[in-house]
Amino acid sequence: MFMKTELIRQNAGFDVSKDDFKVSLCVMDIELGVQVKCSHSFDNNLSGFKKFAQWVDRKKVGELAVAVTMEATGVYYEDLAYFLLEQHFEVSVVLPSQAKKYIQSLGLKSKTDKIDAQALSRMGLERKLRIWQPLGTIFLQLKQLTREREAIVCERTRSCNQMHAYRHQAKSNQQSINRCLEHIAFLDQHIKEIEKEIADIVRQDEALTNKLKFLLSIPGVGLLTAVIIVAETNGFATISGIKQLTSFAGMDVKLAESGKWKGKSKISKKGNSHIRKALYMSAFSKIQNDEATRNCYQELKQKKGKGMIAAVAIQRKLLGLIYTLWKKEEMFVAA
Repeated sequence: MFMKTELIRQNAGFDVSKDDFKVSLCVMDIELGVQVKCSHSFDNNLSGFKKFAQWVDRKKVGELAVAVTMEATGVYYEDLAYFLLEQHFEVSVVLPSQAKKYIQSLGLKSKTDKIDAQALSRMGLERKLRIWQPLGTIFLQLKQLTREREAIVCERTRSCNQMHAYRHQAKSNQQSINRCLEHIAFLDQHIKEIEKEIADIVRQDEALTNKLKFLLSIPGVGLLTAVIIVAETNGFATISGIKQLTSFAGMDVKLAESGKWKGKSKISKKGNSHIRKALYMSAFSKIQNDEATRNCYQELKQKKGKGMIAAVAIQRKLLGLIYTLWKKEEMFVAA
């Protein structure tokens, strides 16, 4: 028997895979009780999206709006999320780590796609989740290109390590070395092409070019670093402050304390790894080129006893500075 008390919220939870997606529609009453109303499975394509829209319109209770909660599963959720947004659904996309911890908190002993969809629906009812905002077209392009470049750079590093091994092993094979060199040259060419494409996209957008000038005025921050950070954050569209940005990048400090015991504090790394990678070299470059930053780094290094801890602190400061200059549209001025 379905609950007859007044309903205050209803949410559709999605578990999305490459070929299909499972949906569970749950409702919450005025006493905060939650109940699963129905579940279904649809193909992960435009036809499936339309069938879902018709299905949920039949199954929803009254005129109460249906919100949507889904997990960021690779790229498989993106077409569905865009479709739902166009259909005026309130869409929330949660990180896999968020979803996992919430599902664990429910004490569920089984794991199926249907159960995950129900859990995500319940999460959408019980939590105040951030509304998903799609990347602007130019930021989406830049995000794809910078991630492609990052993948190729990683492959180039592996190839260089392999070549080093070839050259130093007993009775090395020159043909293997030559093929490795050819592959590295091939990757170098692709990296140059991608960097040119990034520069061309930025140059063709006057507003973006003018905004990036503020970030490029920071010692140690180059075009690639600036582009990666603004592309990964959608131009800071959903970022409301430095603390939130630090958490988004996974650079917030994770404390380990209980009573009088104090463990080691470290960054959470539960966030955007692409931003952290982009900041790594830029922070060291800023340490070398900016006296105030260099002094701050030396003080932190002496206080903490480890250079890496001091470097991470500088990266956080740099990220906050980038955000501030972007928002205020100001050039960097050395202290």
